[in-house]
Amino acid sequence: MRATRAAARWLVAVTVLAGCGRTPPEPRGELYGAWLREPELAQGFELRRDGTLALLGQPARSGLAWNASHGELLLSTNDASHLESRVVHLLIASLEPARLELKAADEPLAGRYRRAQAQHVRGVLTYRERMALPPDARVVVELTRAGVGLAATQAFVAHGEVPIAFELSVVPQPGAIYQVTARIDDRERSWFASPDPVPATPDGEALELLLVRAR
Repeated sequence: MRATRAAARWLVAVTVLAGCGRTPPEPRGELYGAWLREPELAQGFELRRDGTLALLGQPARSGLAWNASHGELLLSTNDASHLESRVVHLLIASLEPARLELKAADEPLAGRYRRAQAQHVRGVLTYRERMALPPDARVVVELTRAGVGLAATQAFVAHGEVPIAFELSVVPQPGAIYQVTARIDDRERSWFASPDPVPATPDGEALELLLVRAR
């Protein structure tokens, strides 16, 4: 009900402000949450309230951040091989409480979306050694689903010291069994890695992955 009222208020504001030549407010509140692309409802993204982005059903890519500006949805992504961000500009063609349409030429993330639910695997990475990470160290956390393979990836530059927090998002799959692995490396060598996959339960307790020094 609140989402319906909020979307209605935003649409009224767009109409009124368009008539007087003013820029309408950005619909950030109406965009929060998970969206899956129709008709398959297998791939999409989650727009988190803290401005971070998670990709759903697209394990080869990692979400970084999102924003809404001048009628566009901006999505920043990367992958485990290239941590440099790629920003996609998508025109918000229509927005309803449970539907979203994004347009952009030759962009796979464009399309019609339906509001959905996401589950989360959260935790921290740490190691026993008393050492600082190099400034170009990168973190790669991977979530695999038994019998399917890679389900989600999060890749980012390791700023600061351990523990390093991570959060992966997945579409709910009843009965699915998941495991998490992680590594820290740079462009030349591997620094730390999880010795074995760690069982993970979406929306379960937060995990602590103890990484060991790579040899």
